[in-house]
Amino acid sequence: MTNDHPSPSAPSWRLPALAVGAALLVAATYYPGLSGGFVYDDFPFIVDNQDLHVTTLQLSDWWRAIESFPAAHQGRWLTMLTFAANHYMSGGVDPFWLKLTNLAIHLVNGLLLFLALKTLLAIFRAENPDTDDAGRDGWIAFGVASAWLLLPINLTGVLYAAQRLESFSNTFVFLGLWLYFRSRLRLAKDTGGMAGMATALVLCTGVGLLAKESAVLLPLYAACAEFALGSAHRGYRHRRAIFSLYAGLLVLPLIFGLYWLSGWIGGGSTYERSFTTAQRLMTEARVLVDYIHWCLLPMPHSLSMYHDDIAISKGLLSPPTTLLSLVVLAALLGIAIAQRNRRPLFCLGVLWFFAGHALTATVIPLELVYEHRNYFASCGLLLSVASLLTQRPPAFVTGRAAATVALVFIAFYALSTNLRAREWSHPLRLALLEVDQHPQSPSAQYELGRTLLVAIGDNADSPMIQRARDALETCMRIPDANVLCAQGLIAMAARLHQPMDPAWWQSIVARLNMRTPTESDITALQALGKCQQEGRCPDQRDELAAALLAALAHPNPNPRLIGAYADFSMWAMNDPDLTERLYRELIERKPRLVVAHANYAIVLAAHGRLDEARSELRVLKGLNILGSIDASIANVEEAISLAQARAADGDSVPSVERDRNTHSE
Repeated sequence: MTNDHPSPSAPSWRLPALAVGAALLVAATYYPGLSGGFVYDDFPFIVDNQDLHVTTLQLSDWWRAIESFPAAHQGRWLTMLTFAANHYMSGGVDPFWLKLTNLAIHLVNGLLLFLALKTLLAIFRAENPDTDDAGRDGWIAFGVASAWLLLPINLTGVLYAAQRLESFSNTFVFLGLWLYFRSRLRLAKDTGGMAGMATALVLCTGVGLLAKESAVLLPLYAACAEFALGSAHRGYRHRRAIFSLYAGLLVLPLIFGLYWLSGWIGGGSTYERSFTTAQRLMTEARVLVDYIHWCLLPMPHSLSMYHDDIAISKGLLSPPTTLLSLVVLAALLGIAIAQRNRRPLFCLGVLWFFAGHALTATVIPLELVYEHRNYFASCGLLLSVASLLTQRPPAFVTGRAAATVALVFIAFYALSTNLRAREWSHPLRLALLEVDQHPQSPSAQYELGRTLLVAIGDNADSPMIQRARDALETCMRIPDANVLCAQGLIAMAARLHQPMDPAWWQSIVARLNMRTPTESDITALQALGKCQQEGRCPDQRDELAAALLAALAHPNPNPRLIGAYADFSMWAMNDPDLTERLYRELIERKPRLVVAHANYAIVLAAHGRLDEARSELRVLKGLNILGSIDASIANVEEAISLAQARAADGDSVPSVERDRNTHSE
């Protein structure tokens, strides 16, 4: 092959100078979107999450922020800490500073990816000393990292504030791979390295898990590299030690993970979806093929915030693209493995793409499609393409031709991402574009209605009111929509002092009767309860009770749903036995749920059962880390003191106060 690539003797400043230029290009590409607003999960995770809004340096406030991720079964403490730091330093919930921080994380990740790939290529050269053109390694790594930084599909990792969860967890994945490959290079040169390899995987996986669960895939990514490069004869001398390492880091955690999944999937804490596991796996085959297309050659309007209008695969031929997608994926994987000896980097890139979706495209009942799930997987696809251009390419693909192709694609990615960033520069513009692209997406229609309501405020004469109503009513009529849209209509009517349409509540009850409530359904029910409890919505407790009972009628109800009904019974129903039973059940399901213990203790105290209330108080004190739940403990102590005073005066037992903050999540 003709070597037209920059030689090792090229000026030493050239690559660093180009790296600075690439960083400036990435910043300029994303800059228009930094002025945009919040979307979707940004609201429960950040905007409406009061525990995250830290304004002091008290450790108790920071600990509450660390533990404030809305889903009780997921920690994600380290990322929540960074969100709290953004709030503290900017003095409020400002999307610009959150997104600017995300951009900085993205740039750091690009640097770490470059370092990891450059070291990986050095390993390949060390174990294949007969190969030439080692001076190209830095340029190959630079090209892949630059393209990855500008990929349009990775935009949500920057401009979707809540998806710092994904990008920040991958910071530790990229760091772990770089450190692992550095130690692996020492092993390839027979100068040690096994301890460093193990340390890199264990420490970076452990810290990354504090950001998001995606980091658990780090050992799998490293194992893919070992498999792809394992054909090198010199590396076989270390085979037994490497196998022992992965027996501990992959096999044992896999067994534990499968055991955990067997109890979680289908249990009370799992995610309720409208598809079976088999349907999910078939649908994900089509989704993965779409991901490949969206990563490498995204067309206008192919990328979107919402893809929940995707058709579910009901069989291999329903739709027919299901079988075709399975064949395409099997062929891609088969070709990659067959090319392991001839093109190991192509093999590795394909394996990284599949490994990147090992959690999100298999049996865990997550929603079907999200672009941010390709944050790591996309670098695998780019590595595969780069290897085809540089590793035993066709004769007509010279080094200069490969560099030209790379530059064209980088320019295309930069332009496409910049256009998307401009779409994200205003929340209303984004919401309108999403509905235009996905009119049958319940999430897109709901987000448009919600965004318009924010713009309307309390202006009952706004011309946007009808457009907001139309969006929410359209959403409500979509067959697979959750009850958020009807809840949005109720909230809108309450804010603007408009009459309530009985059809909204009827739609909520009908949908909850028809299927097991989803996480979004439960969120909507909690919002309806809070709205009535705080007096912002008219008193419609009979309708809310009917909706809650319809949701609870399904087997094995979600703990959040039990908590919502327990809260409702506490402030809206005169049934102390029911309230106590619900809180006991919730505590059995979630023994460390602070608000459940606090509310249960208040109920017990209000009904004169002081010894049991004090027992719950002791549990609360045991859960009190750094004073993070001092306020809850004070509320319980006050309730017990009042109950003692009433008992001393011989007063009758009152009902539980309605105005307490008693929400389960």
